[in-house]
Amino acid sequence: MEAKDQNGINATVYQPLTMDYLLGKMGMTNLKFLGLLGIWIALIGVSISSVFVVEYYFGFSEILNQDKIGQVFLIQIPMLIGMLLVFWIGFEWGFIPVFISTFVLAFTASMAWYWSLLYSMSFTLGLSVYALSYYCVSFDLSLRTLKSFTFYVVVSLFAALACSLGAFVWSRFYGLPLFETLMIWKSWWVSLFLQSFVIGGPLLYFLTPWIYRFRNKLFDIPPKNEVSLKWIYSAITTVVIVLALFIISAKLLGSQSIEQEIAGSGMSTQVFNSMMSVNESFEIVTWISISLVFFIGVGSIYLVGSWNKSLQEEVDGQTRELREKEVKLNIALNERDDLLNVIHDRVRTNLTMVLAVLELQLKSDSNKSNEQILKDSHSLIRSLTIVHESMSQTKRANHVDLKNYSIKLSNRIEQALRKDRKDIDLIVHAEEGITLDMERAIPFSMIMNELVMNACTHGFESGGKGRVVIEIFVDDEQLVLRVTDNGKGLPEDFDENTGIGMRIVRAFSKQLNARFDYTSFNTTSFKLRFLLNK
Repeated sequence: MEAKDQNGINATVYQPLTMDYLLGKMGMTNLKFLGLLGIWIALIGVSISSVFVVEYYFGFSEILNQDKIGQVFLIQIPMLIGMLLVFWIGFEWGFIPVFISTFVLAFTASMAWYWSLLYSMSFTLGLSVYALSYYCVSFDLSLRTLKSFTFYVVVSLFAALACSLGAFVWSRFYGLPLFETLMIWKSWWVSLFLQSFVIGGPLLYFLTPWIYRFRNKLFDIPPKNEVSLKWIYSAITTVVIVLALFIISAKLLGSQSIEQEIAGSGMSTQVFNSMMSVNESFEIVTWISISLVFFIGVGSIYLVGSWNKSLQEEVDGQTRELREKEVKLNIALNERDDLLNVIHDRVRTNLTMVLAVLELQLKSDSNKSNEQILKDSHSLIRSLTIVHESMSQTKRANHVDLKNYSIKLSNRIEQALRKDRKDIDLIVHAEEGITLDMERAIPFSMIMNELVMNACTHGFESGGKGRVVIEIFVDDEQLVLRVTDNGKGLPEDFDENTGIGMRIVRAFSKQLNARFDYTSFNTTSFKLRFLLNK
């Protein structure tokens, strides 16, 4: 998988292409899969052939001779092929060639089959170090950065140490003396490390980007699974085991060297005791080192587990918070959608209502001038506009705050009265927190607007002064609207069924199931009463 690192450089991250995935995705008869399988089998043949070539020209015993110890490099060709296959395709693609080749190498060298299996497993342990490390940590396989190159060198060192354990299996089976065992072991891991550094590094640098691009064109690369705690624990355990075996092997070889030195030369009792003391001290240091490695491994696993637990709790907390926000957002979106639908319905209803009232005015008030009809229409539309303004400012969707509405309405009417040269004070006394849903707020606003406008228009002469009081309160679970003025009062022949304004009030009162009445003695008062919670 190609990506960009933080410096913008093309990065090739380890992305295994497993056999199970290819077989399940493409099938055994797919030509692309068969081509890959053919190349892989050919590389297995090259890996095994290298073993026989080395045996034919040099012989294993000659290569392992201390005078030709540098030629151990020659028998590591299968490991190089396996390492590249692990990086470029996947672990099992590199594991099988290395295991078969090293088994053939050991078995051809007359090693018993069970010892040959143990010998081959040491090499696969080295490959597992590569696979686990690069699967857990995403570094650039093409070694384009100093960080990725340093990581590759460190991992190669541990992999070489893991593979070098096969030297002790070899030495143990053939009963080689201590000095030769030490030489074989040193040349073994040094040659593997140098091979990965001198040959493997350049091959990865030059060929990895090209191979990954070619591979990505031919195959659908599966998404890389998230690194689980099992992977991390396995990587830590593998490193701890390699280090522990390395320390134990060094201790055993050192102890044998001291014992052989004591047995092969005569020395005084004092020197003998000193040598034995050194051996015991060396053994104490060895076990302390093993203990340290063990506790470091256990501590690393504990720290990783604690960090993962803490991170998981944080992720769970953030996920829970995001889900709560998502629920609230969905609720808000649903309310918005419902509100928009209601607004559309209300706008349609309001326009229909305006048209009906305008038609009623045109048919009933034939004596009114066009200017007065337009003023009445303007007053009607203004009251509806203020309803929607008040609704947008309340905390409850689809509800209107009546105090806010009555204050806005009175301010707008006062501005209109100044143009008619009427000095009338509009006073609002409304309780806090009284709201109505839109279904009832519209007729309520129409009634209030009509009562206030009638009081201001017919209750006072032009240029006169006066006061109109608007009261909104709750009495015995009923909402009460009372509009009172100190004007000239109602005429003696007042008939509430003839005027267009009172007919509008009666019609909307019926829609609210409200009781409407009025009095006119010194002051004129109109009262509307209906249940607040229907």
